[in-house]
Amino acid sequence: METFVRLKILLKKDDGECLKKLQHLGFDRVWKKGDIRPNTKIIEKADGCIISSGEGRDASLEHHLNSLLLVLQNDISSIKELSKNNTVEVSCAIYSSEIPSLYFDQLTISRIAEFGASLDIDFYLLPTETR
Repeated sequence: METFVRLKILLKKDDGECLKKLQHLGFDRVWKKGDIRPNTKIIEKADGCIISSGEGRDASLEHHLNSLLLVLQNDISSIKELSKNNTVEVSCAIYSSEIPSLYFDQLTISRIAEFGASLDIDFYLLPTETR
């Protein structure tokens, strides 16, 4: 199983200036409207950025989420302010040949809500290996 967790911010206005307050977090990717997403043909429809959990692909979903929320903890008010007029999303992608359990405790849900973020979970069921 491989898991990826990140905070994604999409700006509704072409105003990358509002992301400057968060630059110290070390964006994993920043783009402008019209940029082509790496390794795809997708054209970005808005300015935005991604901040990853910093954990390896094999870490559990819970570990990824806790790590991301810890990284973002000192910037709750800045991210919450951005969420009022823009899209702020905690994005989880899970690739597995088995259906994993998905459980989020009350504290994790509360912490995500503090940022004004929505939660997006994408699960990709991979074919099982045959020998």
